[in-house]
Amino acid sequence: MKKGFSQLCLSEPLGIKDSLKLAKRLGYSGLEILLTEKGELNTNSSQKDYERLRAQSAELGVEYCSICASVPYDASLTSNDPKARQRGKEVIGKMLEAASALGVNAVLVIPGRVTDQVPYDVAYDRALEGIKGLMDAAERFRVTIALEDVWNRMLLSPLEFRDFIDKVGSDYVGAYFDVGNIVIYGYPEQWIDILGKRIKKVHFKDFKRKGYEWKQLMEGDVNWKLVMGALKRAGYDDYVITEVEGDEEAFRKTSELIDQIIKL
Repeated sequence: MKKGFSQLCLSEPLGIKDSLKLAKRLGYSGLEILLTEKGELNTNSSQKDYERLRAQSAELGVEYCSICASVPYDASLTSNDPKARQRGKEVIGKMLEAASALGVNAVLVIPGRVTDQVPYDVAYDRALEGIKGLMDAAERFRVTIALEDVWNRMLLSPLEFRDFIDKVGSDYVGAYFDVGNIVIYGYPEQWIDILGKRIKKVHFKDFKRKGYEWKQLMEGDVNWKLVMGALKRAGYDDYVITEVEGDEEAFRKTSELIDQIIKL
């Protein structure tokens, strides 16, 4: 497995080149980058922009290991507004295009969310329809749409998550498994065993149920030995990407802890 650093860790914005430099300085071989509306990688980026970003990656020897989007909430596959659902599909389509150009094999996608205005069954059906509608693009770009387990009040069990992926019925949709996000209502190692080879990317972070707070790796309730055993059983051998926030010293400590965890 390889170690990745996510721009989502940063409390203050940092350009992609500086983020690559930071990742290299801290011992990470990959960087998860953000697609935004107006940043260096954005919803209007061109092939020239992609070439520049690839050159920066090659120069520094740190590859792009994932792409996630940071765009307004109205770009959602489950919104009651059809325009927002269409916008969500367009953003994901742009992520797939960028990933293909940058040599990234999977993009992080949040399938939607249940709200007081969007019932669970409606959100589920809209998310399924939206992801199915993106399969042609994913297959054309040969990039996987990796659905992340987040606190969005849907896909709340590993069985449902597994079946949702299987209903799409494409090799280019899978799970972006976030170890820490599961702790409040499940056991990550059980989810990994059930999702198995559907897992395409992994986020590492830790959570403490008592006190309800995010912690440094190995300081929360994640049983990392069991998690690593499950990942090995699943045959996972891609990036484990930190989403632990903090300052540079915390990022360095996280890098050292990931080295320890991978050896478990």
